[in-house]
Amino acid sequence: MKKLFSILLVMMVSMGLNLSVLACECGCKCQSGCECSKLKTCECDYEIEGLYDGYQAVYMPSTKTWTNGGMAPDRIILTKKTSSGSGSYSEYYNSKGKLAVALNSNFEFIKDGQLIAVDNAGLKYSKVIYEKKKFKEVPLTDEELQKIFPNAEIIKISQFHNNKIKVDKKLFKTKEVLLVNDTDKYFHKYSFNKKVQPTDVKGLLKISKLGNLVYSLNGMEDGKITIKVR
Repeated sequence: MKKLFSILLVMMVSMGLNLSVLACECGCKCQSGCECSKLKTCECDYEIEGLYDGYQAVYMPSTKTWTNGGMAPDRIILTKKTSSGSGSYSEYYNSKGKLAVALNSNFEFIKDGQLIAVDNAGLKYSKVIYEKKKFKEVPLTDEELQKIFPNAEIIKISQFHNNKIKVDKKLFKTKEVLLVNDTDKYFHKYSFNKKVQPTDVKGLLKISKLGNLVYSLNGMEDGKITIKVR
């Protein structure tokens, strides 16, 4: 079977067919056979390539976009550093070693030309823009968040009633949820009572089982929130 597939692949290439059309049109790097267009929604997994200590982010003022690299003459190269003195939040330094921007986030990634900043302790999300020769954070709108996390159902903390909320999950399907904090609550060092597929974005939950997910500080009752998956 593998040999037959290889022969067909060679034939398609020799005929000049564009194999990229087999990929998902939603751009989420899934394999051929994707049915997102039929479902009118993205049902595939997607990758988040994070910026970690020592990584570089390159800003192109001419196009107002971020990349992981580039050769534009006006590019601005920033290097990430995480300092314990900053409360483990991210700082980005320019090529001269000077602080260019201190963020209220501890995880960042680049998607669609934007530098996305995630405050995992606050469950808040923003993008980094360049304005008047300075970098600053701007909160992401719901529409922007949905585009960045196309598979996720956005659930705001203000939607919880008595610190509880119900979420429906399809049978045999993984449910993806993005928790967004639109309150003044803080969730530093919070964790779930049950295992959820870990991601660098702490509020992005990939739920495969039914039951109650309790998000709390060391199992304490005070301040905990519960997601009832049914």
